[in-house]
Amino acid sequence: MAATSDSGEAADIFWPGYVDAVTNLAINLLFVIAVMSIVVLGATLQLAQMTKKKAIEEAQSHQTATSASHTQEKQKGEQQKDANAQSKDETVSRMQQTINDVQAKLEITQKKLDETQRKLTQVQDVRTDVVQAKDNKPTEPKQANSVQSLTQAALVVVFSPDVVTLSPAEVSELMAKLKKVSALQAGRWQITVISPKGFSEAARLSFYRANAVRNALLENGASSAAIDLKIHESTQAGADNSKVLLRWVP
Repeated sequence: MAATSDSGEAADIFWPGYVDAVTNLAINLLFVIAVMSIVVLGATLQLAQMTKKKAIEEAQSHQTATSASHTQEKQKGEQQKDANAQSKDETVSRMQQTINDVQAKLEITQKKLDETQRKLTQVQDVRTDVVQAKDNKPTEPKQANSVQSLTQAALVVVFSPDVVTLSPAEVSELMAKLKKVSALQAGRWQITVISPKGFSEAARLSFYRANAVRNALLENGASSAAIDLKIHESTQAGADNSKVLLRWVP
């Protein structure tokens, strides 16, 4: 019985110690698991932070590259705009220069025209016989026109109204006066008519009269290459297409 009692006491002593050992083991396992969880969590957080940092660096690098690219494109665009603006300015300058040159030439031509017209208006109209054209067809006058000396090297052929041709006698008179100026084969001959602007009939008469004088020169030996024929239209009051200026140029 004593042995039984002893073994019962031993049993009472053994089981609590075993439970404590198991409890300690469980606590240790939980501690290890907690530590490992903390370590894993720390590693995960560190890895996430590194990944985030790397992503931020890549984003910053990409943004920097994109910004640099945009800056270069912007600079290229500004340079292209500057080049285009400079090209436009140069084009405008050339156009303005061309316009100025044309205006200068027009002014010179207008001055020459005014001078020619002034000389023509100084010539007295001595027409005495007026020949009326029928059905708007040119008729040949009988001494209806006159030839007047303007300067030593210039003559004015004055036509009667509606007359656009020269009679043989008038051609002879014209040639006689031209021989005093120069031989028909020498130098150049300038035929000028100033016609009122805006009238088709006046332009038609101017053309016929200028060609009548030109044909007279050709029929008497002048070269067609040596004859310059010009018909100017003017809005001035002194424009008179009945007067054909014939000038000799050495």
